[in-house]
Amino acid sequence: MKNASLVATTALAFAALIFSMPATAEENAVGSDEDSSADEVAAPSPKKGPRDSARESRRSLRLPQNAAAALARASAAYDYGDMNQMVEAARQVAEGSLTATPWEEEQAFRLLGIGLYLTNRPLGAETAFAELLRKNPKARLDPTTTRPEVVAFFENLRHKDLARQRSHRKVFWNFIPPVGQFQNGDNVRGWIVLGVGVASLATFATSDLLLRSWQQQDKTMPGHDNTAPTVKAANWISCGVLAATYIYGVFDGLIGYGKPLDESKPPVSLFLLPGGGGLGFTF
Repeated sequence: MKNASLVATTALAFAALIFSMPATAEENAVGSDEDSSADEVAAPSPKKGPRDSARESRRSLRLPQNAAAALARASAAYDYGDMNQMVEAARQVAEGSLTATPWEEEQAFRLLGIGLYLTNRPLGAETAFAELLRKNPKARLDPTTTRPEVVAFFENLRHKDLARQRSHRKVFWNFIPPVGQFQNGDNVRGWIVLGVGVASLATFATSDLLLRSWQQQDKTMPGHDNTAPTVKAANWISCGVLAATYIYGVFDGLIGYGKPLDESKPPVSLFLLPGGGGLGFTF
């Protein structure tokens, strides 16, 4: 009896073990599938740790906050020979990422062109220098602080630009002052010729109309005997000034047309005399 009961107990235990194995395997399979799917969903968007956030905040703090700071960084990088940093800082102003004044924009294009040329990017340097000359046709590179090859590259571009401007000029515009002055780049003289010409023409036309309205058929001007001589003098003087202004404008335009476009004098100059000195103004 003991043997029979022992055999029955062993058989029941073995049967229970067999029936429980599929459920356990199925649960393990389901669990593994859920784990793998969870890993697949979580993999594309890993969370940023505090170290990554700190790194991004430090990077944002390193960026220049205004054009003056960017130009100061570019100049400092140029002094230390870090041309890539110089280009990066100057580009922020040149491309308009930072609001800048016209003078700051010129400085940005000057530094950007120098940096691009020194980092073996001549096409980019040519574009930057061309924009600098468009903003300021009289721009120059300081040969005492700029490497000779960069100065030579810039001067070559500048002379090409001057040749292109000369090809667009026409000699006949010099006979229509002040168009000739503006064409030749003598803007100050052009505005002076225009102002004197308009004033003298207006005075001549006004005085002539007054004299015609006062004059009778017998060439008398009753009621205007005292003012008529003054108006006549103003009429003749204004006519002479208008004629002289036109003649001067034509000769000045022809002379300026024959000069190189880059031959310019500073508007204010200092001169020394035996007894002292003074300031001279060039128009």
